[in-house]
Amino acid sequence: MLSLPQRVLMLVAAQSSTALVLNTLKSASVLNPATGTATPLLDGLATSRNVVVLLPQVGEFDSYEFCEQLTAVADDLKAAGLGLRVVGVGDADAGKRFEAFVGLPEGVLRVVPDAAVHRELGLHRGPGWSWPEWVSDDALRFILGTLPGGAPDDAGQLRPVGDAWLNYLLMCAGIGAPGTLPEIARGYFGDKSAPERLPPGAVV
Repeated sequence: MLSLPQRVLMLVAAQSSTALVLNTLKSASVLNPATGTATPLLDGLATSRNVVVLLPQVGEFDSYEFCEQLTAVADDLKAAGLGLRVVGVGDADAGKRFEAFVGLPEGVLRVVPDAAVHRELGLHRGPGWSWPEWVSDDALRFILGTLPGGAPDDAGQLRPVGDAWLNYLLMCAGIGAPGTLPEIARGYFGDKSAPERLPPGAVV
């Protein structure tokens, strides 16, 4: 059992960590997909209590599943006086398409092309590997051409985009992403202890 001084230290550490997260969110700049312009992350939230969700890539399956759940409880959050802000990795065009596809309430989604907010908060970004120099730009362009979105038109973004895809695919394989493989196994084999995704009587 923890002593009183240990409890006080843990409380102070938790409050300090919370303050750092809040300050990061307050100072972060993101893109509004509707306008394509930069805006403060918390800009436009009318309530004092808000739910802020940081997603991986906006086209990623986990992002879709999570936002599917958020869309289902959007009215409940509003009734409880809670604002909602969802931030995903991607550009403005990807954000617009994702928002329309998943049905998020208008104005909820923001995007960050370079995942700067995620980095500042120390979220998982994979093993941090880069394509070796001996992989030519032409070869990398060919590889990216086989992936969603293709190779970027801006030659200066070729390596950063290639590195992002490399680390993303490694994370899907469980490298540099704790908990990924057990979740994949749970998806394949099921989990009887998990809550039902669909309500009784739902037509699928």
